[in-house]
Amino acid sequence: MNRWVNIKLIDRYILSQFLFILALILIIFLSIYLIFDFFEKIDNFFKANVPFGTIISYFLLNLPSVLNQIFPAVCLLSTLIALTLLRKNNEFVAFKACGISPYRIIAPLIVFGITISFSLFLFNETILPKTLGKAQAIWRCKVEKKGSPGGYMQEKVWLKSKNMIYQIEAIDFKKNIMWGINIYYFDKNFRIKKRINAYKACWGSGKWTLYQVTEQILRENGILEVNQFTSKIIPLPEKPSDFQFIKKDYECLNYFRLRHYIDSLKAKGYDATAFEVEMWKKTAIPFSPFLMIILAIPFGLKETKIMHTIGLGLLISLIFWVMQALTLALGKGGDLHPLLAAWLPNILFFVWGMMMLRYVED
Repeated sequence: MNRWVNIKLIDRYILSQFLFILALILIIFLSIYLIFDFFEKIDNFFKANVPFGTIISYFLLNLPSVLNQIFPAVCLLSTLIALTLLRKNNEFVAFKACGISPYRIIAPLIVFGITISFSLFLFNETILPKTLGKAQAIWRCKVEKKGSPGGYMQEKVWLKSKNMIYQIEAIDFKKNIMWGINIYYFDKNFRIKKRINAYKACWGSGKWTLYQVTEQILRENGILEVNQFTSKIIPLPEKPSDFQFIKKDYECLNYFRLRHYIDSLKAKGYDATAFEVEMWKKTAIPFSPFLMIILAIPFGLKETKIMHTIGLGLLISLIFWVMQALTLALGKGGDLHPLLAAWLPNILFFVWGMMMLRYVED
């Protein structure tokens, strides 16, 4: 009974030390990010005469997104520093002298990693889409003064342009391709005078080329003229950059809504590869903190100086971010399966961590 109580006290002690360091590092990372982001964007806010309260709201609403990005690195550094201090203060040796296995000592960190990863997934599914959407709306409407040109409506994207309205099933921003396009042209009395339907539209050489085109023109005498083309260049005023706001809207969808959207695209025969990568990314990122803790444990238990430990943590985090960006790009380009593109960095770092754990001293 006493041994069980002592182990529980050790668990609480290790976890409290870890959480204190985690909170400290999290505050430092968030502060650095906010300072740089503030000075980068403050001129845009002032030029747009945005109220100070709205500016504060924008940065606060962005915090969940920032937290989601930096939390794996925060968990990695926190584990490294906590275990390095534990060994430096000879507490690790004392625990072993009491007959406690190293694997039992690190158990609370592993449990925390599993808990925080599942919590982060729920956080990304519920809170993050709402805060990210509100932050992007502030930037688009208050700073860029673009109003709200479009969005999701019954699984389609709508965009109002000059004397026309676009209805688009999906957009691949990497390849600059639009799928399932309907373009409605209106006269000055807002009556439809022409409709163009196309399977896809590709951007190249400064113009849009539409494929499998059906053109319907309502003549003044009331006759409907229908023309069909295998391909046709249509002079549209919008460039791919004008649709970038839609890309941010995709990011605001949670896993289940994005999956439903992808199923809808596939049922209609459209290429949903880029969206599948984003969908699997939403499952991979929340579990990065857990695998970072696994990887940090064997390094943290080695005899190293605290500054070397911090440097190692930053280096590992950088390697992970670079690898993640690379595999996601390969996935969206069709060179990697979407699931593998999102999960490959996690898998490799998890295997690396598990192999290192085998060499933890008994």
